[in-house]
Amino acid sequence: MKVGDRIKFYRKKRGFSQYNLSQVSGISQSYLSSLEANEKSPTVNTLKKICRALGICLAEFFSEETTAQVPTFLQPLLEEARYLTDNQCEILAQFLSEIRKAKN
Repeated sequence: MKVGDRIKFYRKKRGFSQYNLSQVSGISQSYLSSLEANEKSPTVNTLKKICRALGICLAEFFSEETTAQVPTFLQPLLEEARYLTDNQCEILAQFLSEIRKAKN
């Protein structure tokens, strides 16, 4: 799936109009429209803004997996992690790694 198609997919999944997403992300509606039409390619910074507005991380944006493939007991953790910044996700990953190491 192309980047513009993914933006449109996640936008609709979240129930956002192009106008709503443009307001939340700070990206103009006309530029967002051209991204979704695959006429333009976003910079990494622009894509981060869009993902943040959609409540997803870049990894999820490009992932071929869906939440349905995640075990049920991990889905609440994944849902909460969607609202973390990239830095917070890194800290959480380190914390979880330390917990795992302490268990062994």
